Amino acid sequence: MNKYILTLNAGSATLKVAIFSNDLQPILTAQVEKIGQAGSFLQIISKGNDISIKKRMSNHTAAFKTLFKLLDRDIINNINIVGHRVVHGGIYYSSPVKIDKTVINNIKKLSDLAPLHNPKNLAVIIAAKKLLSNINHFAVFDTAFHQTIPAYAYLYSLPIKVSNQYNIRKYGFHGMSHQYCMQEATKKLKKPANSLNLITVHLGNGASITAIKNGKSVDTSMGFTPLAGLTMGTRVGDIDPGIIFYLLSKGVNYKKLDKIFNNESGIKGLFGSQDLRDVLITAGYKIPGYTKPSSIKGIKKQAQLTLDIFIYDILRYIYTYLGVLKDVDAIVFTGGIGERNADIRKLIIKGSNYKGKTMVIKANEELMMASLIKNKR
Repeated sequence: MNKYILTLNAGSATLKVAIFSNDLQPILTAQVEKIGQAGSFLQIISKGNDISIKKRMSNHTAAFKTLFKLLDRDIINNINIVGHRVVHGGIYYSSPVKIDKTVINNIKKLSDLAPLHNPKNLAVIIAAKKLLSNINHFAVFDTAFHQTIPAYAYLYSLPIKVSNQYNIRKYGFHGMSHQYCMQEATKKLKKPANSLNLITVHLGNGASITAIKNGKSVDTSMGFTPLAGLTMGTRVGDIDPGIIFYLLSKGVNYKKLDKIFNNESGIKGLFGSQDLRDVLITAGYKIPGYTKPSSIKGIKKQAQLTLDIFIYDILRYIYTYLGVLKDVDAIVFTGGIGERNADIRKLIIKGSNYKGKTMVIKANEELMMASLIKNKR
């Protein structure tokens, strides 16, 4: 029987699992949603054996163990490599790396910089290594694709001694998603990566935009942490850092600030729901197959303002990257919002005045991960 590649992609409240053959053909996909929340559920899709379960899963460890028990034993026995998406690799990693104690400690150290993700990534790594202890596990970092950003774009205007001492720089995130868009765009445009210029727009609960020149990331909207850049589901995006000092002076402590900026801001902070679909419906747009929960009582005027802020932030970066790249082969949309919501894409393209090619590429971080580790053993 063929040997298989298992990929594990832990998000802030999700766990996406995929199994591929060595030639990258999909064998199985699975997803756990709303981990740690009411209404969490699990779905496994494989040939002729789909499973769907509603069950409260308190954390990512429980989610992985529940899913693992439901996987076919023959498939499990033929997994010979595991890839884990890890959001923040800091200065340590620019390519996939075999997971050992040092790697685990480094991921743990970087958790302060990606508090919504690295701890969840690490929980799944530890659980998976216990259950699949006889095979190699590799970490694949979201920051790796952005290691090609030049120093003038990744350095902040802090004292250079401070930046060097604390490794402060723009790292960028969603790297696997942006890299996958680039690879798929080469096929669709029939143009080699080393002569391809793109603006890739990843829009989901987390959102980022990347400028790709000659197939390499040269700038991206997220920075030292995944908090920077665009207005996101619950994350604040770009702000004047003076706001931090001002709030501290008013007695808002560090932990509360962290919660405000990471969990209570963005679309949720502006409107009351982090789901952009609720904003769109309240603003007067129609979304087939989706009904706004009765608990969402948003005001139309506030919904429209939230939408305007969300779009304007995206346009600011598109304008900038059109200037950085000068010649752009395409603007590529991906991520849950970018792929599924034509109204958002139309608002962005109309506002940008961009007359060139636009594309929608379905995100597939799992396939990108598998392709990066398939020859590592």
